[in-house]
Amino acid sequence: MKKLNLTKKAISAIISVVVAAAVVTALLIINIFYPLKYLTAYIVSGSRSPLNNLTFHFLDVGQADCAIAELPEGRTMLIDGGDGSYTSTLKILTELNRLDIDRIDYLVCTSVNGEHCGGLGEIIKNKEVGEIFYPYSTNSRITAEFYQFTLAAEASGAQLTISRYGEGAAYGDFFFTFLAPSSDTGENSEYAAMNSDPTAENIGAASAVMWFSYGGAGVLYAGDSTSERLELIAAEYESMQSFGDPEGYFSFEGRKIDLTSCKVYKVAGHGGEGSRATRLTELLAPSISVISVGAENAEGCPSLSVMADLAAFGEDGLFITMYGGDVTVSVTEQGEATAAQGGK
Repeated sequence: MKKLNLTKKAISAIISVVVAAAVVTALLIINIFYPLKYLTAYIVSGSRSPLNNLTFHFLDVGQADCAIAELPEGRTMLIDGGDGSYTSTLKILTELNRLDIDRIDYLVCTSVNGEHCGGLGEIIKNKEVGEIFYPYSTNSRITAEFYQFTLAAEASGAQLTISRYGEGAAYGDFFFTFLAPSSDTGENSEYAAMNSDPTAENIGAASAVMWFSYGGAGVLYAGDSTSERLELIAAEYESMQSFGDPEGYFSFEGRKIDLTSCKVYKVAGHGGEGSRATRLTELLAPSISVISVGAENAEGCPSLSVMADLAAFGEDGLFITMYGGDVTVSVTEQGEATAAQGGK
């Protein structure tokens, strides 16, 4: 057999080809289990919060919204998914993995606004999801981001539920429910107004407003709602309480919704003037308030008047993501609430 005489240059070229082929093969195998463009999001370590706590991680995703909630008994929730930018989605996936969350039991899209639903489509593709709560829009292309979200949601195999008054879940000493929108069928509902005239105001009014209760303490998550809609919730609550709420309007599965028990308020609309709700804020009197907002945003958020309203209940309890980064809030089974920012 004739011996091959290969030069060092030829041998080097062959080795390079073999190594390149091995790298490509390895990447293809890795991509089966982890998305390559988000690979760094999977090279993290961490642990879950105590199973008997209700913990919210309000992420600093710029002029957008996203919160990861660790619910009691090990269940999980994701509320909104940032604006869909690569850096934002990478951060959300990184935090989910840091918390060792492979399955999201409840995923909530509070608004068709791209600042809220922009990254949800990508997250749904990369995580198992149990149930998805979403806005009722007769036009799936009402925004480009919402359209991509709906495509992913429909292909996910998750249970799909319209966000509206009375929806939610309850177990043990914990429950969450939607205070708004009121309905997806009424002619005078927020969804009807949004679908007939999708202005920024109507889209905001159709945002989900959520109530969480654990250990006797409440958390109000106001999404992208408007001043008018939030003040209406306060007015309805006060009116119902004056009559003893005989119809149980402010209750969920036999459990009372006591807005005066609120310890944590996730402020609507990046703390903008259009979401200022003085009457509601005074009713809630929250010890902890969180504003998710991007630096130097064109909307002039947060509003000085909104911050003044919140600071009246303690300046130390007001947390703004653009000033200190991520905010973590925990509620114990005794109803005690604490907050920390920037990993402190």
